[in-house]
Amino acid sequence: MPHSPLIASTRMYDVAPSARDAWHALLRAAHDRAGLEVDFVEHGWPTPIGELWERPGLCGAFMCGWPYAQARRAGKAYTAVAAVVPSWTQYAGQARYRSEFLVRAAAPWQQLPDALGSRYGWMVRDSQSGWNAPRRMLAQWTAERGPLLFEASKGPYGNPRGLLRALLDEEIDLTAVDGWYLDLLRAHDPAALQGVRTLAYTPWTANPLLVGGPDVDPALTGRLSQVLYGMHEDGSLAGLLAQAHVARFVPAHPAAYEALLDTGDAEAYPEIR
Repeated sequence: MPHSPLIASTRMYDVAPSARDAWHALLRAAHDRAGLEVDFVEHGWPTPIGELWERPGLCGAFMCGWPYAQARRAGKAYTAVAAVVPSWTQYAGQARYRSEFLVRAAAPWQQLPDALGSRYGWMVRDSQSGWNAPRRMLAQWTAERGPLLFEASKGPYGNPRGLLRALLDEEIDLTAVDGWYLDLLRAHDPAALQGVRTLAYTPWTANPLLVGGPDVDPALTGRLSQVLYGMHEDGSLAGLLAQAHVARFVPAHPAAYEALLDTGDAEAYPEIR
């Protein structure tokens, strides 16, 4: 029986045209070495990213770890193809990331609790970095301050660029953005972060992973995984890895993403408000 045409997407980390080109070149090389024909899907806001993950033929598309874990819990099994170890030193050679709480550079606050009572902006509710991680960190202050931590909670802004615009335009005063995205932005478009500074960080968690769709033969995604795992050992690919700021690809373990699922803080602070 013929399978759906294979598609890939790097929407989550296409922070600028040069970043998109770097990701596409790197992953196309991996697909070619695995003997797979793939089309890269241009997919962006305002189309919800969840629509991408529902498409048939996914084979090497970035997926947020929280929706991935939720899908597994619901019995919809995406194949974990690989996770990325970013090349910057703060990642300590691990496939991890965190969110950064951002404020305007001129804001008076020095610690995250100082900013409570301001106007918060959030990206989308199905994002680990843009919703779940900051919500879980903020929950610690509800015992002292009650369930309403902010003067206003505004969203969805759809993507990190939308949050940055809202912050710089003074629509909001505080937000949280994927730190891996921000590191790529610092490399590819540092001007986008002028006038913004980091106030605090969430704890490190497993970063978004490359997945295969439930309808894709695991034998195909397995071939791609094996190529990705060995790319850092091939000197001819060093330039492609460097352009994408990737140290190496490693296996993505489902158990690492199950830790992102809700614990008691979901009852204490189910909404950022």
